[in-house]
Amino acid sequence: MPAQDMEEHAAWPLISNLAVKLEANIPLRGLHVRDLLVLATGQTIESTWSVTEDVPLKVGQVQLCWCEFEVVDGKMSLRLTRLA
Repeated sequence: MPAQDMEEHAAWPLISNLAVKLEANIPLRGLHVRDLLVLATGQTIESTWSVTEDVPLKVGQVQLCWCEFEVVDGKMSLRLTRLA
């Protein structure tokens, strides 16, 4: 079904209100729990993930789209860049 037709589907009012857990994972080699415990506001964690490479966004084992991290109003956000 094309994305533009989804909102016209009879089940859309129910489906659009479902709560799901979204996951955007970036591998962090060498990160330990003790590193997270001493992490302060504003600190960053280094990753080998390229800043030019989009991050996969999943619901369970299903990849929905690709996204990128950005800061909006001082909060970490994900911007969808393309559908999977």
